[in-house]
Amino acid sequence: MGSELVLHVDGVIQPYAVAGAFLLTKSGRTRTEYHRDLRHYFTWCAEAELNPFTQQRAQLDAFKEWLSGRYGNGSVNRHLSVVSGLFKYAMAELEDFVWRNPAALVDRKPVSNISQATGLTFEESEQFLRASEAYSDRCAAIVHVLLLTGMRVSELVNADVEDLDEEREHRVLRITRKGGRVQTLVIPPSAWTALVRSLAGRTEGPLIATATGRRITRQGVWDTIKRLARRAGIRPIRTHDLRHTAATLALESGMPLEQVQDLLGHADPRTTRRYDRARKNLDNSPSYTLDERLRSIAARRQAEAVMDEAVEVLVEEALREMTAAAGALTV
Repeated sequence: MGSELVLHVDGVIQPYAVAGAFLLTKSGRTRTEYHRDLRHYFTWCAEAELNPFTQQRAQLDAFKEWLSGRYGNGSVNRHLSVVSGLFKYAMAELEDFVWRNPAALVDRKPVSNISQATGLTFEESEQFLRASEAYSDRCAAIVHVLLLTGMRVSELVNADVEDLDEEREHRVLRITRKGGRVQTLVIPPSAWTALVRSLAGRTEGPLIATATGRRITRQGVWDTIKRLARRAGIRPIRTHDLRHTAATLALESGMPLEQVQDLLGHADPRTTRRYDRARKNLDNSPSYTLDERLRSIAARRQAEAVMDEAVEVLVEEALREMTAAAGALTV
């Protein structure tokens, strides 16, 4: 496919061919995200009647302002980095036609090093889990797995039933992290039960499938989370908020930071932990703590409901007795 792309004709750059060739250097989710950001850039150029490869810094500053009216600082910076990557590629492949990278000169937006996401509380999380269980088995599986394991949505939608396994008496799921690294995650009891119900006997294919049997998309998961948040009566959340929630609640429960980093698949430079990490990761998985805490909240809520019902019955009986006594006194 790449050999068929003609990057220039009679000295005229073919912008879409260059963009296509650039995207071929990427793969997976990265290619999808780069494609989206470049589409925004090409759309802006078309609306402004500008050639994507003959820009000056002033035009790229204008593109930055256009982005700023639509996206947050992080997204603005990502767009500019992708466009800068496109120019670098063009400079290498079309050195006779493109010799400068105006996107590299544009100042980036300030981005805080502190996460602005707050995640859900334990009470909200348990409420969200109950809403998912009431909606459908598939929704319950999605929410339980994301909330209790902290995995990325892309990791969930790319997982297959064949990736489920048992290891050292733990039920686990093997997922592919960023960079192609495979990691084994504990699937705690509640999440495992939800998964088994949603699979309904299936032994192969996508772990999370649509009603037609196709692999669910990231957009499908996003729509599910948004819909369930409304049904649960909690504030609107994003899919990444469930990953953030898993981390913050695990830390709140007293789990060591390094174990939570392992759960989320974050890079850890301390190589001395490599020797015992494989043995301890499953036994010490924060997923078990999260599952136990949320199940205890559900049990307490159920006990409170039973107690409230019993009190209501006693109050009604007392009122009837008082009414009967009052009637007897008037006779």
